[in-house]
Amino acid sequence: MKPQEKRILAPVDFSADSLHTIRYLAEHHSTGTRLTVLHVVPDEMRGDEDTMLREHLLMFSQYSGILADSGCDVRFAVAYGNPAKMILENARNGGAGMIVLGSHGSSRLLRLLVGSTTESVMRHSPCPVLVLKTPELETEEDDCPDEETRATINA
Repeated sequence: MKPQEKRILAPVDFSADSLHTIRYLAEHHSTGTRLTVLHVVPDEMRGDEDTMLREHLLMFSQYSGILADSGCDVRFAVAYGNPAKMILENARNGGAGMIVLGSHGSSRLLRLLVGSTTESVMRHSPCPVLVLKTPELETEEDDCPDEETRATINA
């Protein structure tokens, strides 16, 4: 197996789809896999840097806990710009052998602003793309932090 084939890029937007993707990766990938979890902030969604940093650290910490026993070499990254372009750029520059992502974005507003990121990534990817469908029972509420976590963010 080529080293490139063991490199996976997992774009996340902190939605229920992203959480499902992280859980899938924790369950189905093993020791030796280099996993890069990438969050792209669209220019239109940029806000207070401190608040965004706290959110990123909180979510990456949650994902790290889920991935802890997978044996993957996990790296977290944040990029700014057009999500599809940044995902494709990171896949090319990082030598990704596969991109694994959820089928839907985090909100209707975000979907309107950036269009179909998943479709664009599928069409232009330099490597295979695995699109995971989130189980129907999960809703957008599933990606909301619990009360204790919200208190930590707002502290």
